[in-house]
Amino acid sequence: MRSLMFTAIAATFALTGCAGVSAVVDPGHMGIVFDPMHGVRHDAVGPGYYRLSSSCRTMKCPRIDDFDITFSTKKEDIATTSQEGLNLEMHLAIIYRPVVTELYELDTEVGPTYYDEVVGPEFRSAARGVLARHPYQELMSKNRQIEDEIENEVRQRIKGKHVEVSSITMERIDYAPEIAAAVRAKLVGEQEALRQKAAIENDALKKKLEIEHAAEEAKLRGEQQLRAKAQEKELATAQVAIDKLVAESESAARIVRAKASAEEMRLLAKGEFEKNRAEQTSLTPLMVQMHAYDALGKLGGNGTTILLGDFSHVPSFLFPRSGAFASAFPASATNVTPSAVPAATTAPPAPKKSGQAM
Repeated sequence: MRSLMFTAIAATFALTGCAGVSAVVDPGHMGIVFDPMHGVRHDAVGPGYYRLSSSCRTMKCPRIDDFDITFSTKKEDIATTSQEGLNLEMHLAIIYRPVVTELYELDTEVGPTYYDEVVGPEFRSAARGVLARHPYQELMSKNRQIEDEIENEVRQRIKGKHVEVSSITMERIDYAPEIAAAVRAKLVGEQEALRQKAAIENDALKKKLEIEHAAEEAKLRGEQQLRAKAQEKELATAQVAIDKLVAESESAARIVRAKASAEEMRLLAKGEFEKNRAEQTSLTPLMVQMHAYDALGKLGGNGTTILLGDFSHVPSFLFPRSGAFASAFPASATNVTPSAVPAATTAPPAPKKSGQAM
């Protein structure tokens, strides 16, 4: 914030007290024109060169109040205390700029030195109040939250002052020596505790891994045993099936052999039957007679004479007349001539079967 310097048009005008007045507004700036003869103009002027007056007296010359409308940064070193009452020195920065549409109000109500008049005091006061609500341990761990609290507090305080705040940042914290020593001791203790905790966790993890490894090995052994038993069961089942197949094959073989033997016997019997029937169908009457004689001869035994034909023509001398034989033949049987009676012969020997030696 600065007031533009008036420029003299000519050295002769300066010596006589009359001079032309002009001003330049830089980029990023805007100005409010103040004319002692006509007052403050409502409309702000932008960057450029302005001829304010061709000649004027010193007290009556117009001017431009210059306002930087870009975001400006102001740093503040604030000595305060934490919630515990510990002394702290905070290094904060505020980023702000004027409201462009309210430059006339800002110029007429506050003036170009609005930061020193309004923003700076409110900023320092709000920062002290917010920091006093937090313990010193939170100042770094919750710095964003604290920055937002200070920013909201400043905005509430400068509301209606035609200035906008972009952000507030915490750049550095300076602790008291005793706090720094306590913090270092605490950090050392925390690091040692973390180291011990890490060692304990590592031991616990190692034991856990060992237990899990042992459990996994036991599980693998159990699974191997189960697989071995399953394989044994499968082998036993397969052996039973094989034995069953062997028994069935042997039984089938015995059945086949028995059927073959029975079929062989049937065929032999059938062949024998067919042979006998063939032999029977091939017998002649003479052979039948010979067989009959042979059978009669075997029926009578050795030394037995069998007569065939009419007994009346049999000579009587062949039979004694005594006993049972006397009544068996009538008297007329004695008159039979020998020529009428066939000769008594013994049964001729039975002919031998074919295939036997004569």
